[in-house]
Amino acid sequence: MEPKIHVTVKNRENVFFDGDVSAVTSFNDVGIFDILPRHENFISLIKDKIILHKGEAQREIKINQGVLKAINNKVSIYLDL
Repeated sequence: MEPKIHVTVKNRENVFFDGDVSAVTSFNDVGIFDILPRHENFISLIKDKIILHKGEAQREIKINQGVLKAINNKVSIYLDL
């Protein structure tokens, strides 16, 4: 079974995604980056979009800005703070 990352994407009013994925792609001021299972602890301001990878499928969420926190195979993304 493929390792998973639990991801929650939300703002103050709504939860846009809460589930397991195989990878997360987003953008910061340096450029594009990926979060994979067993990623080092990581915090970044993000912009433009989030791409959630579930096997061969992808879900793209357009955003203005947010904060991404990755720790212990859990990624929390807070939008429009």
